[in-house]
Amino acid sequence: MDPNEPTHLNVLIAGTGLHESILAAALSKAGYSVLQLDSAPYYGTAHASLSLLELHDWASSTPGAEPSSPSPPADLSKLSQRFALSLCPILLRAKGPGLDLLVRSKVASYLQFGLLGGVGLWQDAERGVARVPASKADVFNDSTLSLVEKRRLTKLLLFAAGDEPFEEDKVIVENPDISFLDYLKKAYSLTGTAASSLAYALALCSSPSDPALPALHRIRSIIHAVGRYGPSPFLVGHYGGAGDLVGGFSRICAVWGGGQILGRPLGPLNPSASRGIPVPASQPPFRTIDQPPPPPSSSSSSDTSTALGIPVHLADEADAEPTTFTADWVVCSPYLFSTLFPAHSLPASLAPDAPRSVRMIAILSRAVSFPRPPTSTDSTTAAEEEEDEDALPDSQLFVFPPGSKAHAEGERVNMGTVTALQTGKGTMSCPEGYHVLTLSAPILAPMPSPAPSASNLVKPYLDALLALPSTSTCHATPATAEPDSTRQEPLYSVSYFSPPLPSPSPHPAAAKEADLPPNFLLTPSSPPSSPSSTASLIELLDTLPAQVEESFWKIVGEEGREEGVAFFARSDEQGEEDE
Repeated sequence: MDPNEPTHLNVLIAGTGLHESILAAALSKAGYSVLQLDSAPYYGTAHASLSLLELHDWASSTPGAEPSSPSPPADLSKLSQRFALSLCPILLRAKGPGLDLLVRSKVASYLQFGLLGGVGLWQDAERGVARVPASKADVFNDSTLSLVEKRRLTKLLLFAAGDEPFEEDKVIVENPDISFLDYLKKAYSLTGTAASSLAYALALCSSPSDPALPALHRIRSIIHAVGRYGPSPFLVGHYGGAGDLVGGFSRICAVWGGGQILGRPLGPLNPSASRGIPVPASQPPFRTIDQPPPPPSSSSSSDTSTALGIPVHLADEADAEPTTFTADWVVCSPYLFSTLFPAHSLPASLAPDAPRSVRMIAILSRAVSFPRPPTSTDSTTAAEEEEDEDALPDSQLFVFPPGSKAHAEGERVNMGTVTALQTGKGTMSCPEGYHVLTLSAPILAPMPSPAPSASNLVKPYLDALLALPSTSTCHATPATAEPDSTRQEPLYSVSYFSPPLPSPSPHPAAAKEADLPPNFLLTPSSPPSSPSSTASLIELLDTLPAQVEESFWKIVGEEGREEGVAFFARSDEQGEEDE
């Protein structure tokens, strides 16, 4: 690299996950010079959306990940680039902080979404999957509920949809730590399938002991999202979901002068690197000063001629010297922490015995059958049914309550609610004629030793879905469907843990906050709704904005706030557009 090229930035960000990419876009738009670095050749880190061959390469090199075969089938490999397979399944609530951020940052203009077609609750092998009512009308049209249950459900939903604080509810005041299932029984006399539908398919509780208060808040947010864009409260991101969101924020970062370097090896962090030539920001960060606030004072960083540096091997030659980029601040994804600090052990959030999720991505030749929405009349013609069926979204969510599929490996592991998100060609996640099923389950306690394989933990739930009576379309009802006796098997699958199981560290020293530079920021491995929570499926994008904004203000500081810097400032023109 030309020695006269500028290499000193306001902020270096190691990692391209959602948190890092949103932060990069916000800082770049605020006028900071920003550079994102990632040793992977694709955006997203733990939130990446990969092609089929990229997924196979990722699984082959990731500890704890298991591809179903040494290589994907040849006919699938030819279509590799037409798959967008997300390592992190997410749904976006149609109303909430996540959607507001997409609009406010203008990232929404780069994205496409579709409505989730429905949520189905697994009952047992004989009854299969029951569609969960998504609205008050669905409750009254559901023939499996008694009139008494419908009244009780309606009473609860009306209470949840209101403005009355849940903390003032009599049952919760008397029992502040009551579980959600016990609350439903005590306050509304709801038990059995009705209670399970509310707890696991609507509130996405992870276990029977999940507390009532957070579950009620989730139900309220879901009810308020119903009807904003259609009957479903959830939106499914196209082109792999989370990975496409990362791409949108990275584009915003680039529009405002930020940059990204992907697929190049990174070296350990140098806490006292010589400052390079400053990279000019796209615009002055503040109205009255030209530079961001200095990093916090520290004896280790008092020399103004030094800065934090990250060596990057830009050339392919083995003996080529790396280029060291320096910055006033370095932000790091926990997945790259051991790269920047090889002398420290991994953070506690990534320790092998920390709670995590187990997942599987399976590619199917036909969709798992899903019950159609209930109809209020019996006069619908066959032609009308076919027309309505074609208009239905080709994405659905299957939910297995905890303990619904007992198996030897599962009994050793405290697994929570298992979800399976099914997407088809309409979501641009796969080509026509294929479907993608992404199963995910939180592990609620430290893993036993020896740890079971990811595939053994998830496979019983995949087998249960594939054993459902197959139909000519995934929306037909069992009463009218033509069953297919040929049971399908996945064409290809990858099972893995998230966060990935780390390789043993040769350095036992634990990372301590005091040992890290004061102008170094490690992003959390997950939002407050951690990977060990089923609710992270629907809460990830709503909890991220506040978490990223906290990181933003740590870097900007009070001086920046006083000078008028804003987290994704809303322009007058944009305000008029929103109105």
